[in-house]
Amino acid sequence: MKRRRKRYLLFRLHGGAEDITRKDLSQAIWKNLLSIYGETKAADSSFYLNQFDNISGTGVLQCDERLLKEIIIAASLIEAIHENLVAFQPLKTSGTLKALKK
Repeated sequence: MKRRRKRYLLFRLHGGAEDITRKDLSQAIWKNLLSIYGETKAADSSFYLNQFDNISGTGVLQCDERLLKEIIIAASLIEAIHENLVAFQPLKTSGTLKALKK
């Protein structure tokens, strides 16, 4: 079996990010992923929210390379988290965390 390659996505969450925790954001993305693509693709995505700073609204998420587009779509379709209107903006993708921080 071939090893799956990971991709890291740097993003910014616009809106009321101060009131949103890492867990809230992760659950919102996961919920959208499940409703749009179903359990099989959601499980195959290997989605994990590595970092999220609610002050600046920036964060890094990790996923499988093959399903990166689906993760971006699911995250971009989030309109509100706990009645806070938000907008997800993908900034940069990379194969390593080191390259994202440059």
